[in-house]
Amino acid sequence: MLVGRRMTKDPKTVSPDDTLAHAADIMRRLRFNHLPVVEGGKLVGILTDTDLRNISLTGEPAQGGTMPSDRRVREVMKTDVWSLTPEDAVEDALLIIRRKKFGALPVLSGDKLVGIITKIDLLNAVIDVLNLEEVGVRIEVSLPWNMKRFEELVGVLEGMSVRVRSCMITPRKGSDRMVALLRLDTIDGPKVIEGLRARNFDVPGTADFS
Repeated sequence: MLVGRRMTKDPKTVSPDDTLAHAADIMRRLRFNHLPVVEGGKLVGILTDTDLRNISLTGEPAQGGTMPSDRRVREVMKTDVWSLTPEDAVEDALLIIRRKKFGALPVLSGDKLVGIITKIDLLNAVIDVLNLEEVGVRIEVSLPWNMKRFEELVGVLEGMSVRVRSCMITPRKGSDRMVALLRLDTIDGPKVIEGLRARNFDVPGTADFS
């Protein structure tokens, strides 16, 4: 999945010379937590709600809790900005955001800001990929690291008239096996699990996690 399909396009921006009060008003009204900072058509920084909350470290807010009228975005924004392109993988965005503890990443096409992708965008992408909002049952099946047994699994499910809504395959840590994470178009999970175990498929149960 590509970043360009999950990003928020044409994000709201501010300039370095905008006041912090103006930026705070945008964040409050539009419920944003991040604002890219653009000057001369180029990305020069990013401003976060955390930056605004921490403004008291460099200057006390004015009376009534508003931002000081004479403080500018350039005084607070972060200029060391990581970015992505629309062609980058969502997985890359996930890794960067987790490792760097970012809340969002600007998306550039050349020098042009074309979008922003946030933690919520990435969470929604995972929900969509796993088809979590549809009615169904999620199971995992441990398999040898080859496709023959996986094909047998799919065949058994088809024989039970159970459709696979989504599937992810991951390595099983500490072994030479893989785990198939399946979301199935059924509400009778126990029956499916019983049927798979009867055909010698390794479907973990409560005892496996105690």
